[in-house]
Amino acid sequence: MRSSYIPLIIGSILFLSCKKPPEPPPAGHNTVKHVLLKDITIPNLPSPYYHFQYNADSLITKAAFSSDFTLYDVFYSANRITEMRNNIFANQDTLRYTYDNTGKVAVIRFINSNNVVYRHVSFLYDGNQVKEIEWDHKEGSIGFLMDRTLRFSYYSDGNVKTITERRPAIDNGPEYNSVKTFEAYDDMVNVDDFSLIHDGIHDHLFLLQGSRLQKNNPKKEMLSANGVNIYIIDYTYTYNNDNTPSKKTGDLLYLSGQYAGQRFQTNSFFTYY
Repeated sequence: MRSSYIPLIIGSILFLSCKKPPEPPPAGHNTVKHVLLKDITIPNLPSPYYHFQYNADSLITKAAFSSDFTLYDVFYSANRITEMRNNIFANQDTLRYTYDNTGKVAVIRFINSNNVVYRHVSFLYDGNQVKEIEWDHKEGSIGFLMDRTLRFSYYSDGNVKTITERRPAIDNGPEYNSVKTFEAYDDMVNVDDFSLIHDGIHDHLFLLQGSRLQKNNPKKEMLSANGVNIYIIDYTYTYNNDNTPSKKTGDLLYLSGQYAGQRFQTNSFFTYY
């Protein structure tokens, strides 16, 4: 098993949503309150771990990860993301979006500063739910090789039940297969489901519009990798008055490996505009 993935998976146990009081609506009109997530902070990790800024229409204009390890300017056309441009000295990649004829994200192309497409992220859907996401990368004259696939199953309420991940053997490393299972959802507002597909410092953060993996917050998460049970986490939440989480605490029990039988506590703190 690729052991380097395990700390990353645990460290990113944490999408995006939007907290800004709306203008008073005209008489007879109903409005939906936007939740504008500002920061997610995780002790002992670069702070803030995630940060977002918005325009007057509550659309994300900047997204940052790991204390600006990556920092994106987000561009739109007709309120749909067209590009996310990484704006740091060491990396100025562009993530360019293509949509299908139903308006859902079909492909995101990663383009480097030399205007070379070196990576694709492709999406398959079952109705409005994301069914599969596949990543590939440019490999010399060979073309593009798939290096990561996520497949999703859902509960009847629309919350994700399992995320099955496959990474084929690359550079003499072994193939990696895992299943992450979520149980016991609450009925509160989820704001961090984007992190379920973000591969931390190994890959770019990207944002999805119109598709949610989690509407609510799971109270239990389990991971198995290459047929071995790795951990189980029991979550508890502290909520704001508008049902958004202000704190997420995890009681993590390792089930195998050098830490088998040991417990660790994880914490995530959420702030809003």
